[in-house]
Amino acid sequence: MEGARQLRVRTPWHDQTRGTSMLIVDNRWKGEHGIGRFATEVVSRLTLPWRPLGGVASHTSPRDILSRQKLRLSSKDVIYSPGYNAGITRARQLLNVHDLIHLQIESERSLAKTIYYNTIVRSAIKHAGVVMTDSTASATAIALWLRSPKVDIVNVGCGRSKAFVAEGVSANFDHPTFLYVGNMNKPHKNFRILLEAIALRPQYKLLVVTGDFDLATSMVRGAGLDAQVEVRTAVPDDELARLYRGASGSLQPSLLEGFGLPPLEAMSCGTRVAYWSGCESVSEIVDGTGVAVSSATDASEWARAMEELETMSLTGPLSMPREWDERYSWDTVADKVNAVLSRACEQQ
Repeated sequence: MEGARQLRVRTPWHDQTRGTSMLIVDNRWKGEHGIGRFATEVVSRLTLPWRPLGGVASHTSPRDILSRQKLRLSSKDVIYSPGYNAGITRARQLLNVHDLIHLQIESERSLAKTIYYNTIVRSAIKHAGVVMTDSTASATAIALWLRSPKVDIVNVGCGRSKAFVAEGVSANFDHPTFLYVGNMNKPHKNFRILLEAIALRPQYKLLVVTGDFDLATSMVRGAGLDAQVEVRTAVPDDELARLYRGASGSLQPSLLEGFGLPPLEAMSCGTRVAYWSGCESVSEIVDGTGVAVSSATDASEWARAMEELETMSLTGPLSMPREWDERYSWDTVADKVNAVLSRACEQQ
């Protein structure tokens, strides 16, 4: 941890003096979840004049490292990417590195990814002198990885859709029902433990909302839990909020997350969360509420956590303080990003 303590992990700059540098935004990140959702919400709230980076290569393609769009920019230009992608360019590249899962999780790591992060991404961050991220946990991981006292690590946080509020219609379930929202094609999501846990409590139901519909359905069928577990996909925010409000609790078994949007959404809807205590970013969001599970791989502990959540739900919806609510709004996140970009353009 010595390396981390030597770095400056700061709150965002508040000087929003606008400079004359050209801001170019990589707006290829689009989607309803993860980095795509972050990009959609933040880019739509940028206050500086900007133009799109353009280009035909995918932002995650190796070809993007040597894209013509980046190579022809000058040293006075500033590129903003809502994700981790960087390339070779004279421009200053400001990145949102949401996490280092590509380096920290064995199943996500590869030689190509390691070389890319340790050369292209690290070089871009050091040249920029600043990098943005989503949580204190991610900021600490980035500090240990960079080991550069000249880089400011700015925690801009993350937000959630305005649909996720405690007031509104709740889903009516015939049995105490728990909600899992997320992927299941990545081992660090630790989804299988929930199937083991729900099998120990036949009086409970599990509702899974995922983009991995076929895989989830196969896993549920393979576990013999078709009658106890339902899988849904492509659920809009308003409907997802209704499900959160009606659930007895939300389950987050991840071993590692850069942030953890489903717990934030659930809590915003007044629903408590059971999570693995070792997942620091989720612990940060949960802020002492819900149920912390001490063992990520003990099905009986997760089953007991569901019982605790059911008992808590009978006391009424969760209510978080106003400061917590404001901290996780997209407007607040965008304000922090805009402050970083404004300072960078003014410095060019």
